[in-house]
Amino acid sequence: MGIPNACLNVSHEHSVNTLFDTSLKSARKGERQWLYQTCTEFGFYQTCEDSSCPFSGMLTLREKTKLCSLVFGISQYSLPGRIAFTNTYYGADNPQTHRVLYVNGGVDPWQELSVLHNRTRAGGGDQTIFIKDTAHCADMMPDRAVDRSSLQRARRVCMPH
Repeated sequence: MGIPNACLNVSHEHSVNTLFDTSLKSARKGERQWLYQTCTEFGFYQTCEDSSCPFSGMLTLREKTKLCSLVFGISQYSLPGRIAFTNTYYGADNPQTHRVLYVNGGVDPWQELSVLHNRTRAGGGDQTIFIKDTAHCADMMPDRAVDRSSLQRARRVCMPH
């Protein structure tokens, strides 16, 4: 479980430097892959540019997209075209899917990027579930006694799928 009383290096510079580690043993390998996908397909960035944000100078869209160039050599100016291609290819928020269950939480920062309304074609079997009081992937976690009733109900709906 780590070294007791050890300090963690949480500096921005250290965080950026770890994104260059391509080894399978990297503690942040999933973050590197996610960054690559945001740089080449999606452009999903969590930013905080409001003056009330404690890190407003570091969590801007410009700073996030600069990582694409720094880590992967992908120009931030190519992002709009890449995102447009992805949206066209996959159908944006109206994909032509079959038998897909879309689950979103009310406090999920990614909810606006998902399919939020049922748009089932005849026999398509697509369904959406919106869980008002939950966060990203909460429905995928093991049951806990303190789970909200809305989350418990949603899990029961998800189980047959």
